[in-house]
Amino acid sequence: MLKSDGIQVLYAQDLILFPVYLMVIILLAFFYRNIAYRNTPSGNYFLSALAVKMMGGLAMGAVYIYYYNVGDTFYYYYDAQTFNNAIQESFGLFIKLLFLPANTITLSTYESTRWLVYFNDPSGWTADKVYGLLSVVSFHSYPVMTILTAALSFTGAWALYRTFTDMYPGMYKQFALAILFVPSVFFWGSGILKDSITFGCLGWMTYSAYLIFFKKRKIVRNFITLLLTSFLAIQIKPYIVISFLPALLFWIFFTYRSRITNQFLRVVVGPVIFAFSLISGYLLVVRLGEEYSKYSLQTVMETVKNFHQWHAYLAENANASGYSFGEFNGKWTGLISKIPAAINVTLFRPYLWEANNIVMVAAALESALIFAFTLYILIRNGIGRTIASIFTNPALFFCLFFSLVFAFAVGFSSYNFGALVRYKIPCIPFFLAGLIILNYETTLKRKNREAEKELLRKRNIDIMTRRKILAEE
Repeated sequence: MLKSDGIQVLYAQDLILFPVYLMVIILLAFFYRNIAYRNTPSGNYFLSALAVKMMGGLAMGAVYIYYYNVGDTFYYYYDAQTFNNAIQESFGLFIKLLFLPANTITLSTYESTRWLVYFNDPSGWTADKVYGLLSVVSFHSYPVMTILTAALSFTGAWALYRTFTDMYPGMYKQFALAILFVPSVFFWGSGILKDSITFGCLGWMTYSAYLIFFKKRKIVRNFITLLLTSFLAIQIKPYIVISFLPALLFWIFFTYRSRITNQFLRVVVGPVIFAFSLISGYLLVVRLGEEYSKYSLQTVMETVKNFHQWHAYLAENANASGYSFGEFNGKWTGLISKIPAAINVTLFRPYLWEANNIVMVAAALESALIFAFTLYILIRNGIGRTIASIFTNPALFFCLFFSLVFAFAVGFSSYNFGALVRYKIPCIPFFLAGLIILNYETTLKRKNREAEKELLRKRNIDIMTRRKILAEE
């Protein structure tokens, strides 16, 4: 019925398949909500958040179909069909494709892979396999694959939401707005793209790590979940795990540091953790460099420079929404000097005057709101109390450390607002959740101080009253 970039994405049978699958998903979600979250505050957001995710995925697909008319989403859909065709031919061929490494040619799989778009790209081929499975269960229907993707990604978003609401009961609405209902997150993180898979993985990584290291619940099951989701994320976007691991280590060690009774150990444990995190991050990058050459330390600077040049070319010659940090000398010192600008561009740009199309206008509006909220929190709580809270609250430190490191990484490497608006979605919920926790902690401390002052004032009044009574007697 409808083609985009030469790939047919809508068929007549979708008119039957889509409402059937949609009804099944909604009914399953309804029953699960009633069983797991009956009469709980968080349950009020379950169905609405799922609905928003599915609408976001469908809206993203519509934008690509009717506005861009080209994009990665169609190529993943195109590649996924080979798995649907393979299982119809033989189950053995389907299994071979699932376990076939990227860019590996065999006699039995050559005909299935020779025309694929992402077969030579390890991360793209991994995403192809995920969408290949969804292609099989959806009869290769694009809208059905989209809502299935949105539902699976939603489970990770909900897991992330449960993490923060478990730590801070009573703040269900605040965390729902920060995690479940951010427009860019449910728009770009719900359709047939890599970002939907990795965002779901990140949510499960956070939740399972929280249950393992802090709640000590169902350790074996959660450890398996952590391993599987981390493995999938590292196959598709390794830099997410590179940013997440040091933040998790800080979270764990800063939490348990307060339980150390020896004063000397409490003083030295911070630098030790920092050094350990740096070493772990370094070793992880080296290990990734062995598997994926573009992430090796020897080539990362050259890769970034080439990426910058390409997006600068697009901005000048293809009317792409590019940005620049000025000259980059290709050295580590030059990279460090770009940290503030890179974080700013990820969290607070594009500015409204930098938007040159409807998609960028929406991104600019959201960035303006995030900037206003950040400014409000900083002004309301003050720089001193903000810094004190960050370094005394492990969960807050985790949120801001991960979000800022991730923001720097994608902001510095993207050099294009169109790409950045997708790449940055993993860090936005963590950054907003961090601001919410910061405001909660400082407000609580302020109320406690005011309560102490009021108590002291009442005590002073009581003492003065007693003295007056004694004097009169």
